[in-house]
Amino acid sequence: MMSQDRKLTRIGDVCKTNQQTYSVSEKWPFVNYLDTGNITKNRVSEIQHLVTGQDTLPSRARRKVTVDDILYSTVRPNQRHYGIVKEVLPNMLVSTGFVVITVDKAVADSDFLYYYLTQNDIVDGLHAIGEQSVSAYPSIKPSDIESLEMMLPPLEEQREIGHILRVLDDKIANNTAINHHLEQIAQAIWSERFGNCEPNGSLARFALSSRFARICANNGSIKALNSAISSAGGTTTARALRFA
Repeated sequence: MMSQDRKLTRIGDVCKTNQQTYSVSEKWPFVNYLDTGNITKNRVSEIQHLVTGQDTLPSRARRKVTVDDILYSTVRPNQRHYGIVKEVLPNMLVSTGFVVITVDKAVADSDFLYYYLTQNDIVDGLHAIGEQSVSAYPSIKPSDIESLEMMLPPLEEQREIGHILRVLDDKIANNTAINHHLEQIAQAIWSERFGNCEPNGSLARFALSSRFARICANNGSIKALNSAISSAGGTTTARALRFA
């Protein structure tokens, strides 16, 4: 049961923004850099490893981060370039295009606040604010996030809610990774069986799916493929292939 001891709280009262900035005078020998376009809904596509003296450090590579910092892109919030830091790489910097939100853990839970800020209605509301900006594209300021108000539950309840949502999120990410791996296996099996033949049609799409890869794991690749073709009523591969 949810607690009734919730109180209206300004987000800026439970966190600080953009607390640490890197100076080139610190002369790091390398930088692990995360740009705004390389993270979407907490999924990182790339972290650039830049070697000082060999690579050019982007002028926006200035924000330092710590574990549990929330990253929220200030540009076009509806593109959902946000995430929460769970591992800090050595000499890690993120773009100044992020608001870096450091939560006061004495009064708020980082996961809870992250999931609150990434709700659709909050994202849409911030994007609407961004559309009123004077810049050429929708953009928000740290103060736009800090001025948001929410009904904040007691800290222990925040932790429980944040933990449940984190577990579910991790499970979704793990299942996505498993399906991607299975699809790679299916691609390899297809190539082994048919070489350069380009897949086409519903049977071919099935043969390249994670479901097909699971069947292969249980029955053996060739047997599974023949079974799939037979089940579809095909007698030759012509029904499933378009030759390159």
